[in-house]
Formats: sequence, structure tokens, C-alpha cells
Amino acid sequence: MTKLSRKKIDPERMGKYINNFWSALTLMDTKEDVRLLVKDLFTHTEYKMLSKRLEIGRLLLDGESYDKIKQALQVTATTISRISNMLSEKGEGVRKAHLKLNLIEEKRLARQKAYSDNLSNPFKLKSHRKSIAGALIKSGIKIIDKKISRSIKTSSAKKSLEI
Repeated sequence: MTKLSRKKIDPERMGKYINNFWSALTLMDTKEDVRLLVKDLFTHTEYKMLSKRLEIGRLLLDGESYDKIKQALQVTATTISRISNMLSEKGEGVRKAHLKLNLIEEKRLARQKAYSDNLSNPFKLKSHRKSIAGALIKSGIKIIDKKISRSIKTSSAKKSLEI
């Protein structure tokens, strides 16, 4: 387990460093940007460990048994218990991440189903005019959504968090 230096740092300065860490994560625009930052800051073992902890939390939230989690992730019952205790005491972050990841998976499965439905019935007629208008509206909404999301990220990163 990674250890923190015994040398004391002024709590106010440490709070600033931690706030900068959260802001840096918030300001990343893409999954690739976050991946690059995490790979720079954490060792291979550390980010694998964090990934497993998230997955343990998700499996627990899905109602999986300790034995199934132990086998699937090659972790100890102690690690599972720690994550379970964290979820029972707080766990809002893991719960939010779990919900968002589930939504992404549901959308991916819906797209996959729509794609396979289109392949199974290639003669299904679509109105060309509707598809162009729909595509224009979708792209406009995506651009607006991206700008709003960026604005939210920036304002969130500027906020100072209590440590």
C-alpha cells in the first residue's frame, strides 16, 4: 500500500493541492485525457487497484456474493468487506459512478440492438428528409451540450472544496 510521507505539510497548502487534483480531473475533456493524467500520476498497480475497488463496489451494488466477487476479481474477502463497509457508511461517489456507467451501458446496448434491427430488415424505408433534419438537430444539440458541459466543468473546477 502506498504511504504518505511523515513530513508534515501545512494543512492549508495540502488542501490547495488536493483541490488542484480534483480540479485537474474535472477539467479533462475526454476519457483519453483522464487516462493520460491517471497514468502519469499513479503507478500501474495503483490504478489497477482503484479500478478493482470501483468494480467491487459496483458488483456489491448489483447484489453479487463475496465468493463470486473474489473469483471474478481475484481479491480477498477483507478488501470486499472494506468496500462493503464504505458503501454502508457513505459511498455516494461509487453509487453515482455506478448509475452513470449503467446508463452508458444501456445506451450502448440500445444502439447495438437498433443496428442489428436495421441489419435484419435492410428494406425498411426511412424518410431521407427526416434523417437529415434529425442529424442536424442532433449535431446542434451535441454542440450546445458540449459547451454547457465545458462551462459546468470550468465552474466546478474553480470551486474550492472543504478538505
